[in-house]
Amino acid sequence: MEFEHRVALVTGGTGALGSAVVADLLASGAVVAVPYRSEEAWKRLRDHAGTAENRLTGASVELSDFEQTAQFARQTIARFGRLDFLVACAGGFAPGLSYQSSAEAWERMWSMNLRSVVSALHAVVPQMIQQNFGRIVTVSSGAILDGGGAGIAAYAVSKGAVRQLSEILAQELKAYNLHVHCVMPGTLDTPANRAAMPNADASHWVKVEDVARVIHFLLSESARPLRGAVLPVLG
Repeated sequence: MEFEHRVALVTGGTGALGSAVVADLLASGAVVAVPYRSEEAWKRLRDHAGTAENRLTGASVELSDFEQTAQFARQTIARFGRLDFLVACAGGFAPGLSYQSSAEAWERMWSMNLRSVVSALHAVVPQMIQQNFGRIVTVSSGAILDGGGAGIAAYAVSKGAVRQLSEILAQELKAYNLHVHCVMPGTLDTPANRAAMPNADASHWVKVEDVARVIHFLLSESARPLRGAVLPVLG
């Protein structure tokens, strides 16, 4: 299997997109570590792993807490000896105009969408530098393309920061055989989005499995010539 002997850490791994990424990685032979918040969602993820459950590990972690995230990474490295992939799927959404969104909404979007990425980077990048290998994929949003984001200001700004951080990180790490990429999905076809937008035409929404396949490619040796790719995945 393509990712046999690889160890991946997937933030947001119990969510709709994250669980698709976890399933893809497990099917490809990887060991997958998931920091989670909900015990119920973690149980569902384990149940869906089937016979690959022995290659799935996790713990309750608050990703906005740098030390908790670092401890989870240290435990993963101690158990498996390395950490090859980081896929940062964790995030959240809140609507609102820029001048009307509350301070709490701004803080929540920054914490969920950007701080969660930064804490994961602090936790895993030193190990990747030490082993002179690593592949990192972050998740921004297709909603911010072409100047988009009106009405979802805090979300759009935080996701725009994820994209810029990814491009900066790709330059910072190019001497260490670490590749950093960013995917920008359109509206994902998830139960939550269908419930929130019952009258929308979901036929053009993006399947989470399709985004997971793009992420798989970016982690694979087939993407070795790429560095700092930003890929819209719009369906």
